[in-house]
Amino acid sequence: MKKVIFIILVLALTLCFTVAAAEDADLLGKPFPDFTAIDTEGNTFALSEALKDHEAAVINIWATWCPPCNAEMGFLNEAYEQYGNRVAFIALSKEDDDTLEIIEAYRQERCLSFPMGRDEGEVLYQYTGGKGIPVTVIVDRFGNTAFLQTGSFLSADEVTRLIEAFLGDGYTETAALTEIPRDASTRAFPVSSARAIQVENENAKCVLFREEGTPVPQQVYVVHDDVAHLRLEITADDDPTVVTYYNYSDIVILQNLLDPERNAYVMDQPMPHPETETGDYYVFCIVAAEGDDLSNAPSVYLIPDEEYIERLAGDMCSWGYDATWEYGDYTSPGQEQTKAYILHIVDQDGEPVSGVMANFCTDTTCSLTQSDENGIISFDGAPDVYHIQLLKAPEGYSFDSDFELYTERTYGEWLLRIRKD
Repeated sequence: MKKVIFIILVLALTLCFTVAAAEDADLLGKPFPDFTAIDTEGNTFALSEALKDHEAAVINIWATWCPPCNAEMGFLNEAYEQYGNRVAFIALSKEDDDTLEIIEAYRQERCLSFPMGRDEGEVLYQYTGGKGIPVTVIVDRFGNTAFLQTGSFLSADEVTRLIEAFLGDGYTETAALTEIPRDASTRAFPVSSARAIQVENENAKCVLFREEGTPVPQQVYVVHDDVAHLRLEITADDDPTVVTYYNYSDIVILQNLLDPERNAYVMDQPMPHPETETGDYYVFCIVAAEGDDLSNAPSVYLIPDEEYIERLAGDMCSWGYDATWEYGDYTSPGQEQTKAYILHIVDQDGEPVSGVMANFCTDTTCSLTQSDENGIISFDGAPDVYHIQLLKAPEGYSFDSDFELYTERTYGEWLLRIRKD
């Protein structure tokens, strides 16, 4: 089902996920060639000059037509606003048609602050391997290639963690990285027994499309509102910094969709208006991670009115799939009701941590618990609002002392990350 859509989706996700190719290692730790470029404001950027008064340089190679490039520009701009006095930034388009005037208009439209120009003749692009865009290079204070990535960043936090690795008095020699440092802060993320996309609009109707021979129906929701309110669920085996929500045009990591007050990942998805020039009548949404079999990833179609049910069925037939449909309720495969408060304790690499001690406290009592050999704490006290505090970690691990978590009066599960020192 959805063969055409999945081909498009695979291509988009392949471009957007971080990829550090093996051949990149041939450039790491070696001097990056000095170069000069004219930015859109007529200033000359010279790498060697920039490194005289900066601790590192971030070089981004992109093009205006590239969706993954567009998606990460805001993240780079946040990093520039934070580190621009310590780190030099330059974004260079490899596209022949991207004149300085076009690039400056692009820069102004997106309120970008860092310098932008052209990679004349694709010199830097070809030097870095020419495998795709965007490309990001970090050159350290010693003029050496310290990081090289083909693919877009998924959050400003990724850029921040990466840049921090090359700053400070402790950076005394080139220490090249092949991947972005993992987030080691103590955080809790809601998890469920299965991945799912739930539509929370009060009057939304679920329609189930069933392809012959396919055990799991495709979900379609009729949403008459201007916005579909989505709740996204992942499992304890998922990394919320890697799993993404995708809707054709936008890719957002779930960590950025966490609503701490609700203890849930939520997304307000604008609904299509078919009367517009585009004529789009549905939105296709999917939750997936790098390397997933996308045909098995949870997904939904969102349509604005019942009249489009038959039209969607007809489109599916045109893609080579005969599907019947019916109104009904949908339950995700493997979805089970949690019957306790469950913490899955892991380190920043996703490995379970045993021997972590935590308190479940109400206003009148506290219950001491400890993670088992699988890193799991299961507390089956009566449903209440519990204040969860970490008390002790085993040797070699630590946690942020100010971390705390409040539950609701219903059972639930969390992936709780502590730090492997």
